[in-house]
Amino acid sequence: MNKILLLFILVFSISCTTVKYVTVPLSPPPEPYKIEIGQIRTQKDLFKEYQKTLKKINEWEAWYSIQTNIDK
Repeated sequence: MNKILLLFILVFSISCTTVKYVTVPLSPPPEPYKIEIGQIRTQKDLFKEYQKTLKKINEWEAWYSIQTNIDK
């Protein structure tokens, strides 16, 4: 009987644990990348915009990993 009671208390105490969230204000995110209509006219312009887009994605990834304390 004592073993069952101990098991019940153990299961009850484990299931009642609460998750505490740390609410820390985030740093401001990077600016979004926007392409103006008519900005890309040639293949070279397209390639330059593609490179700028990859740089912006890397900025966002770095910002996110800093906010969540995740190492790459």
